[in-house]
Amino acid sequence: MAEHTTATLRVRDTAITLRRAGVGRALLVLHGASDCGMWFPWLGNLAASHDVILPEHPGFGSSDTPPWLDTIADLANFNLDLLDDLAIASLDLVGFDLGGWIAAELAVRNGARLSSLTLVGAAGLHVEGVAQVDPFLGSGSGAPASQQSAHGGGRIRHAR
Repeated sequence: MAEHTTATLRVRDTAITLRRAGVGRALLVLHGASDCGMWFPWLGNLAASHDVILPEHPGFGSSDTPPWLDTIADLANFNLDLLDDLAIASLDLVGFDLGGWIAAELAVRNGARLSSLTLVGAAGLHVEGVAQVDPFLGSGSGAPASQQSAHGGGRIRHAR
């Protein structure tokens, strides 16, 4: 498993923690709501063939909470600025949970720089014909959580 480095980086006058390892094609990994600040063992495996970049979102962990942070769109735009600061023009993007929502918003704003987009259990996306589930309250249907999410061939609709 590749060793990673941890650094503090300033983007837009906001200090964030950035973990990075590997060489090769850039792979930006956006964490979910509960797993900031961790370097997962499988990221080391990806670092064998990728430059894995794992930023801690503003407002999470030891990263600053800036006054301008109000929406997921703010986080998507921040990550585009991070990519500019790191001089990354082309990358693969993976987002988990909340990070999946941020990744989808980033793709809407600048999909041209993405070689691939992978969303894993992405929160906040609206799929036509699929009832929204409040992750904190549940759907009230009594169905298992695995049946309360949208997967498969559903068409994703961007909500503004």
